[in-house]
Amino acid sequence: MELHAALEVKPGDLVAFVGAGGKTTAIWQSLRSLVAHGERVVFTTTTHIFKPRQAPLLIDSLPDPALVAFLLTRWPAIILAAGLDEEGDPQMAARCPYPATPRKLTGLKPEVVTDLARRLPGITWLVEADGAKGRALKAPADHEPVIPSGTQRVVVVGNLAALGRPLDDETVHRADRAAALLQVPPGTPITPDMVAGLLGHARGGLKSVPPRAGVVALLTQIEPTPRPEAATVARQLLAGRRIRRVVLARLRAANPVLEVWE
Repeated sequence: MELHAALEVKPGDLVAFVGAGGKTTAIWQSLRSLVAHGERVVFTTTTHIFKPRQAPLLIDSLPDPALVAFLLTRWPAIILAAGLDEEGDPQMAARCPYPATPRKLTGLKPEVVTDLARRLPGITWLVEADGAKGRALKAPADHEPVIPSGTQRVVVVGNLAALGRPLDDETVHRADRAAALLQVPPGTPITPDMVAGLLGHARGGLKSVPPRAGVVALLTQIEPTPRPEAATVARQLLAGRRIRRVVLARLRAANPVLEVWE
């Protein structure tokens, strides 16, 4: 199963990716497979992403829908951003799934994304709606994530590499907030229960999700075979009923999907 199908990303959807541990790579993998199926795709952000070196890029805080439609007759996929930001971490830029410069792009306002998606039916919108500074997990701040109101599907991402590591700033973005949500001391070794508790928390992975949006959890790992803890995390997430599907993936692999639970 291709990643976009496992995540239930359908042509014409507006999809927001939140959390930590593989959002950009999951978006890029989904974009490539959608394009291979003949779909037109826009990759954008409401936060920040690294500037691509070669991909078609439109920088405009209020993009003209007619111009976006025209560009998608020239290229099957484009990247949209509101502006140029400061320099980012060169090492993180080097790990980006697409060739990127260390320069950051600033995101569009969420209402702009919703309006564009409404006015351009048939185009699939993949939105990076959260930032995590390369950590495996995260707890959102008060202003995070930035999910457009018209979002039809939210993908909540977490990396199983966090398991067994201490709940600290090296592993979890905003570790103090995560510890408070989970009601554990900072530095506690991270367990499957804690991963599920954070991803499925109303003030964690589910924060700001529009009421009518479908939710899929994406668990990522680097090992070629499924980690046994993944099934435990998936069962707990599905028991909460807000998340309807859990996908386990090795995102950098040619065939990334390892398991799907519903």
